[in-house]
Amino acid sequence: MKSVFKDKAFLKTMFILALPITLQSFITSSLNLVDTMMVGSLQEAAISAVGLANKYMFIFTLCLMGINAGANVFMSQLWGKRDVDGIKTFLGVDITVGLVAAGMFGSLAFFGPGIIMNIMSGDPEVIALGEAYLRIVAPSCIFMSITQAYSTALRSTEQTKLPMYGSLLGVGINIVLNWALIFGKLGMPALGVCGAALATMIARLVEVIFVVGAVYITKNRIAARFKEMFNYKLSTMMMYFRTSWSVIVNELIFSCGSAAYSIAYAKISTNASATMQISGTIIDMFFIFLTGIGTASAIMIGNKIGAKEEERAKEYAGHVGKLTPLIGILLGISLWILAPIVPTWFNIQPETYQDTVTVLRVMALFMPLRTFNAIMIIGVFRGGADTTYSMLVQAVTIMCYSVPLSFIGAVGLKWPVYMVFLLVCTEEIVKIPFEYWRLKSGKWMKNVVN
Repeated sequence: MKSVFKDKAFLKTMFILALPITLQSFITSSLNLVDTMMVGSLQEAAISAVGLANKYMFIFTLCLMGINAGANVFMSQLWGKRDVDGIKTFLGVDITVGLVAAGMFGSLAFFGPGIIMNIMSGDPEVIALGEAYLRIVAPSCIFMSITQAYSTALRSTEQTKLPMYGSLLGVGINIVLNWALIFGKLGMPALGVCGAALATMIARLVEVIFVVGAVYITKNRIAARFKEMFNYKLSTMMMYFRTSWSVIVNELIFSCGSAAYSIAYAKISTNASATMQISGTIIDMFFIFLTGIGTASAIMIGNKIGAKEEERAKEYAGHVGKLTPLIGILLGISLWILAPIVPTWFNIQPETYQDTVTVLRVMALFMPLRTFNAIMIIGVFRGGADTTYSMLVQAVTIMCYSVPLSFIGAVGLKWPVYMVFLLVCTEEIVKIPFEYWRLKSGKWMKNVVN
């Protein structure tokens, strides 16, 4: 650990990159948290509906993160050799693939929200509220895909502040509009759940206008013309998918697993579902924090590989591996302390409150393990373009271990929600040896641009 703190260059670069990226990731994802919190004073059905609808949006967000992370593998290594033209080309690839995904997810949310909500819940009131929310928020998928593509290019070229400012603006607008549209303030109609969806959609629109507008007004280095972004050949797209398909699949597996857990919890009771929507939203925010640190690590390691400084990349990976348990312990302590406070923000029954506290504290205990696993996958291995190994570990542990356990606990054993969640969390123990061995082997490092 002493070697980590003695490496001033590593710590300085990590701090400069990680802080804005983490804040931006946290702020961007907090739009869903704000919606869940601000409808929390209505009723448990509203909390469950918005939480479950946002679980679908979280699946899209993770899919988009996978697409962006795939592009980031190339962009960060290209920036290591200062190939700006190549970065602009992969910005075009990122936008293209992102828009295709946004069109698919957005269309289903707009034209078939009932399909989504009937999978998520069996409560007619929850389904109806969730359908209304999804139909209104659907266009934000397009806005998010464009914002995140430009944000990825900015971060890959070590420009982290602009995306953060865009997210700050978006969440600020969302809070104000939520207050006005949910509760009927500032002369606005009281729209409840629909007001929360409308506020989120408008906030995402303002965010994309701000980020893209700022890039071109300031003539940023990534301000690419149309033909610079979309001049790529089929071989370029194939090269992207050879590396990125497993990243996208990895995020889809994670998000589908998350949705499967929600279905299992809903099998217990509506109160159990509300418990996991509240605690799950908070846990997702902590995970997004880890995503920010992991993305910063991936950029740093990718830059060094692109610059052909492989030994330095290995040093960085070792430093990240040593820091992650410490970060996890700090996050776990924070979550343990926040556990009794967060549920008081919602209008819930005493039983739901107590279950939520217990679930959050279970996660707090597993946070050091989760931190190591997440940052290895998102940071070190993706920075080294070793995407398939991580995907296989994720697929096997989620689909063959934790998802079946969640249904065994909820449906077969009929355990309370916090015990089912404990079963799911043991997945982190199973992952540890696979991630640690890969880190030590050095097989994760691949140069995809030289």
